[in-house]
Amino acid sequence: MPLARLLLITLLTLFSAVALANEGGEGGEGGEGAEAAKPAGPVISYYALEPDIITNYLSDSKTLGYVRLTVDLMAASEEDKNLLKLHDPLIRDVIIRILGSKNSAQIKSLASREELRKECETRVNDLLEKEAGKRAVKELLFTKFLYQ
Repeated sequence: MPLARLLLITLLTLFSAVALANEGGEGGEGGEGAEAAKPAGPVISYYALEPDIITNYLSDSKTLGYVRLTVDLMAASEEDKNLLKLHDPLIRDVIIRILGSKNSAQIKSLASREELRKECETRVNDLLEKEAGKRAVKELLFTKFLYQ
């Protein structure tokens, strides 16, 4: 009798565990499925301009100044990321032209660097709006910024 009772308790525990797992799984999957169908927010992805941008800037001395930076572009969707990939050469050109028009004080100053980043972001979005009808860059980030 004790063996039968132990077997019965084990089976009941197993069945209740399976029932709870299925109930949680169905409810969880249903909830997750509903959440997957309706995303909570935008899906952020990044596109890195490769290779690094290396260009000259206006120098006050006789030596030539140069800047090397890594640029990452934040996009709100995969569609926007693909748009950034498509227009990579134009984006690089805009950033190089902006950097080339700055003097050494503007390149070396932290405050000016933030203004430079915002200017690049605005000009890149203006370009994308003109070319593709959409402002695809949420943020433009300088992840590496070296100057000499």
